[in-house]
Amino acid sequence: MITKEQIKEYITGLGMCAVGFTHSGPFYRLERVLKERHGEGYLSGFEKGTIHERCRPGECFDWVRSIISVAYPYKLYRTAPDTGLKGTISSSAVGEDYHRLLHSKLGQAARYISERTEGFRYEIMVDTGTLADREVAHRSGIGWYGKNCSIIIPSFGAGVFLGEMLTNLVLEPDPPLEGDCGECTRCIENCPTGALVGPYTLDAQRCISCLTQKRGIVPQDIRDRMGDSLYGCDQCILSCPHNQVDKNGSKAVSVDLEELIGMDEKGFNKKYKHSALGWRGLNVLKRNAVIALGNRGHQSGIDALENALRHPLPIIRGHAAWAVGRIGGKRAQRMLEESLAREQDEYVREEIRAALGEPE
Repeated sequence: MITKEQIKEYITGLGMCAVGFTHSGPFYRLERVLKERHGEGYLSGFEKGTIHERCRPGECFDWVRSIISVAYPYKLYRTAPDTGLKGTISSSAVGEDYHRLLHSKLGQAARYISERTEGFRYEIMVDTGTLADREVAHRSGIGWYGKNCSIIIPSFGAGVFLGEMLTNLVLEPDPPLEGDCGECTRCIENCPTGALVGPYTLDAQRCISCLTQKRGIVPQDIRDRMGDSLYGCDQCILSCPHNQVDKNGSKAVSVDLEELIGMDEKGFNKKYKHSALGWRGLNVLKRNAVIALGNRGHQSGIDALENALRHPLPIIRGHAAWAVGRIGGKRAQRMLEESLAREQDEYVREEIRAALGEPE
């Protein structure tokens, strides 16, 4: 029979910086928090399953006896000041899509266990199932919650991908890891939109990381706070003193905004298919790119925005109108007036009128 120590040693050898074990009992703390956040309207909308399904693995998966939690490190990059037409992506989106990467490594671990255990059954989740990866990680003892709601791994910080393997093996649970941010509130102070409404409390509806991944209209009162973010936001992590930041890799998180806006699906898939950006898709990122151009405020971005004002999708045209109005100038005024004259979609017309400063 395979031992817990053998499992941990093998998984650590796959590049994990932390491995922990927990039981399949209810996540009572998370259940209480999710109910509170739901009542406050703070949940992102990306959550899978009901609160019961997210917090009661042993009831929803009656064969599960233990959960193996893992953390895989990635480099955190601090973006350099850039006056050009560049947007930024989260460090977690650099390189191969972490869902695929970590799922593959956990699949390798499952094969290792299966070869040594008769009747082994498992299911892998990497931000893809009903369980909350962070809560599993916390109860498994691999890290503790920071005030930014991220799991902080000792000696690594929050620059980690989290995943878990549900299994029918009976494995001794590890005790939760206790940590403390002390008096530090840097993450809260540096959140661009005030999404961290207090210590350990996140309003995901205002979180840039969430907003840049959601479809639909980005609220106007938040757009100017998104800066040049195209996918994700690292500000609450970069401001945390527990993290190790690569200050020389800023090019890794830079994306040409004009190129992105002008891309077709074929070009996008060729460049980003195997990254986290590929998962989100081209049109959401184009919407984010026109917002970023508006926040950049450079007249040189007008050409790309003029094309965006003629995009087939109203969501792109509407945000492009906002961006053109934010840049301003005579050409911007003319572009908006011409767009208003030909536009049929009422949502886009409202955006254009607002950009022109017309009363509603």
